[in-house]
Amino acid sequence: MLRRHLLISTALHAASPDTVETTAGRVRGHSANGVTVFRGIPYATSARFQPPAKPAPWTGIRDCTQTGPRCVQGPGNIFLSPTIGEYFRGSADRAELAPQPDSEACLVLNVLTPSPRGKRPVMVYIHGGGFVAGSAHLTLFADRFPLEQDVVLVGINHRINAFGYLFLGDLDPQFSAGNIGQLDLIAALQWVRANIANFGGDPSNVTIFGESGGAAKISTLLAMPAAIGLFHKAILESGSLLKVATREDASVAARALLSKLGLAPHQAAKLREVPARDLLKAANLSQLTPVIDGRTITQQTWEPQAPAASARVPLLIGCCKDETSLGALKDDALHSLTAAALRDRLLQANVAPDQVDPLLAAYRRENPNDSPTHCWFRFATDRDARRKAIRQAERKLAQAQADVFMYHFAWNTPMLDGRLRAFHTAELPLALRLVRYPAAESLSRHLAGAWAAFARRGTPNAPGLPPWPKYTLETRTTMIFDAPVSAAQNDPASGSRRILHAARD
Repeated sequence: MLRRHLLISTALHAASPDTVETTAGRVRGHSANGVTVFRGIPYATSARFQPPAKPAPWTGIRDCTQTGPRCVQGPGNIFLSPTIGEYFRGSADRAELAPQPDSEACLVLNVLTPSPRGKRPVMVYIHGGGFVAGSAHLTLFADRFPLEQDVVLVGINHRINAFGYLFLGDLDPQFSAGNIGQLDLIAALQWVRANIANFGGDPSNVTIFGESGGAAKISTLLAMPAAIGLFHKAILESGSLLKVATREDASVAARALLSKLGLAPHQAAKLREVPARDLLKAANLSQLTPVIDGRTITQQTWEPQAPAASARVPLLIGCCKDETSLGALKDDALHSLTAAALRDRLLQANVAPDQVDPLLAAYRRENPNDSPTHCWFRFATDRDARRKAIRQAERKLAQAQADVFMYHFAWNTPMLDGRLRAFHTAELPLALRLVRYPAAESLSRHLAGAWAAFARRGTPNAPGLPPWPKYTLETRTTMIFDAPVSAAQNDPASGSRRILHAARD
């Protein structure tokens, strides 16, 4: 009788939705708003400047109810920002969720699941912050998204800045593998493939998505042979990266960092002994990005063509209308531009003199109600983020092996009396059902539905959203997300697109 009781007890415990088996041991999460949340699950271990290794197994049940560490980085927490903190939390409340510790031992991930039973699409969030900052903490606020869309949501922390993107391979052969931060992401995706079925996810249907630096990391993953087969679709938001650093440029940056610390190039190994904060400070102004190291990345990623490694992976690509407005808040002159001052700024931005008038005429036709300030924001977006997104889409289409869908986020947020408009990262919280302003509720449902539909079936067409045809060179159909109405348009803003697309970089 006692033995039968123990077997029943064990079976009930194993079936608990808060406890799941992984390849390294059992983990315990907690229920929140109808989903089970697992925080800070170790997916790998790390030694400074070395590729990740499998995590050491543990006995018993590991508690995963506390926020795991983000990589060591500069001060600041986007969720407590006085400007956009509430927007990213989706609420004036929930600030108690915002704190996160910093550590070099940051190879952890979060999993949010409606149930450990089932076979749902898996959506893996790769955080932004360039290659120097950020974390997957956004996923811990987004518990509404996996419940409504019936997906499993994963967020990855990984090594960044000097800990993830300093290349020392030309200075010491023991550091021959570059792109350590990218290898962390690959290790996390390998963990997903091996474990996500126990969380109710389908390892054969994994979509990676990210904004800004997250999209840049995804652009790079799409070109890495080691990532083949680990994901099946990708969403790139405001961060299409077409080119990574050369080995030579990365080595120059490494030598400069060593010099700041009083070390010679042959002393690269001594960087392992430098305190983390000192190393971070020395790398503060370095341009640390992925690099063609000859081992993990062997050739340019998206120049001059799309990478063969991901030819069959469908893409959803886009950006926001006013990408640069957030970084221009302190530029009072910009927010009161005259027509003459706008012309001067375009010339200072190296627009060819014979192209200024045609470009301004195109913007006036396309957006007749825009002020000179708003015209500048469109130009800055169109020349950088939008042009890169379109080029990435065109190169993908040239492979003719997978679909591409294009979007443009145009909703003017009400923050700071509307000064931010459709700023860089503005659509990301809405896509995860984090809605600070009621006016964006319907828009958020459409974004979330489209993202989840793309993850589920490879097309973003979803209930409530107008038909969204795939992007082709003939139609250039783009979904314009706005409130109260979103709509697909063929080749929007075609005049300015043609002028800027033909301009020199």
